[in-house]
Amino acid sequence: MVRLMGFQQGVLMSKLLIIDPLDLSLKSEDGSSLWSSRSCFEACLRDVEGLVCEYTTAKDAELCRRAMKADGVILGGSEASAWVDTVFNDHLLDLIAICKNNRIPLFAICYGAQLLGRALGGHVSRHPEGMELGAPAIRISEKGKQHFVFEGIGGGCIWSVETHNDAVMTLPPKCELLASTAHTPVQAFSYDGLLTGVQFHPEMDSEDLRYLWQAFEKSGFVENVPTSYQQRINACECERQGRMLQNFAKRVRSASRQKKSESSLSLRRS
Repeated sequence: MVRLMGFQQGVLMSKLLIIDPLDLSLKSEDGSSLWSSRSCFEACLRDVEGLVCEYTTAKDAELCRRAMKADGVILGGSEASAWVDTVFNDHLLDLIAICKNNRIPLFAICYGAQLLGRALGGHVSRHPEGMELGAPAIRISEKGKQHFVFEGIGGGCIWSVETHNDAVMTLPPKCELLASTAHTPVQAFSYDGLLTGVQFHPEMDSEDLRYLWQAFEKSGFVENVPTSYQQRINACECERQGRMLQNFAKRVRSASRQKKSESSLSLRRS
C-alpha cells in the first residue's frame, strides 16, 4: 500500500520515495500498532520541511514508475540475499538503473546497499565471517567526512545498528569508500555523489533492533533466535543516526528546487 506523508501549503514540495522491502510490523496485546519497519523511517524524516514522503514496498508493481516521478529514493533492508538471481532482486535492480540513468538521488540501506554494490559491479556474497550483529564502531573515512550524508556528525566514528549475513565484499568501480568496520570493510560507499549505500541501519536504534528480531520470529523468518544472537541483540546500545537520512532528504530537496527553478527560468526565456 502506498502512503503519502507531508504537506505544507504554499511551499514548493519535493517528493521522496521510501521503499521498505522488510515491510514488518508488530502489534501489542490489544491489537494496536507496537512497531513497524516503516515507523523507523517516519521517525527520522517527519520534521524535514518541504518534503512529501511516499511509502511503498518492494512488491509494488508500479515501483519503477513511482521512482521516475520522485525527486529522490530511499531503498531499505530486507531478509533477502542481494546476490541471488530472483525476480524480486531484478525488479529492484531495474529501480537502481532508473535512478542512475535519470540522475535520481538514491540512499540504499543494508540489503539495498548490497543490491547497489552489485548493480555497480562490486562483489556481493555471504560474509565468510558470518553475521555482523549489534552496534560496532563504524569508522568514517576521510572521503566520508567530506560526504554530505555525514555532515554534522562529529568525530571519525559512529555506532549504528548492524544485522546482516551478506555484504559488499569489494568496493564497486568508480566508487568512494565512506566508512568501514573491522568485520565489513565496505560499510558505506558513494557513486558520483548520486548513489549512496550504507550497510548499517541509520534509521534504527537498539530498541528497533530488538523489535526487528521479534518481528522476524513472528513472521516465521526465523524459528528461534540463537542464544549467541540474542545476547548480542540484548547488549546492543545505540541511537538512531537519523541525521544521515535528514541530510539525504535535504540534499534531495535542494537539488529538486534548483532543477525546478532552472526549468521555470528556461520556460520564461522561451
